[in-house]
Amino acid sequence: MMTACSEAQPTAGTDEHVVSEEATRAIMEDVDAAQFQRLIAELDGALLLDVRTPEEWAEGHLAGAAHKDYWGDDDFDAAMNNIPRDRPVLVYCAGGGRSGLTAQELNKAGHLEVYNLEDGITGWQDAGLPVTTGPAVDF
Repeated sequence: MMTACSEAQPTAGTDEHVVSEEATRAIMEDVDAAQFQRLIAELDGALLLDVRTPEEWAEGHLAGAAHKDYWGDDDFDAAMNNIPRDRPVLVYCAGGGRSGLTAQELNKAGHLEVYNLEDGITGWQDAGLPVTTGPAVDF
């Protein structure tokens, strides 16, 4: 008598690999300065977020940016949690590290559209794009 060995396969209706519709359409992307500039212009209602230190902010930032210090603001996590999950977020720092971490954290928290400026404001300036000084915008 022969018997066959086989793996049990999930049957229809099981939730073994169920992924929510929102999770399948979530975007978290590292983009270059030109793409970031295009997204700033095209995404209505997006939050442009600088996560550098106050000293770095004072040296110049992108026009229209909000500011929250990744390392220094005690309420950083609470502020990130208060951003509506369906509001696109464009985040940057000096070189892409802190903003990359922020982008990952926002994505894990359920934010549907997050873009990280991969080379930070340094790459932005190296591309000849403008920075400004002055107060931050509110979230």
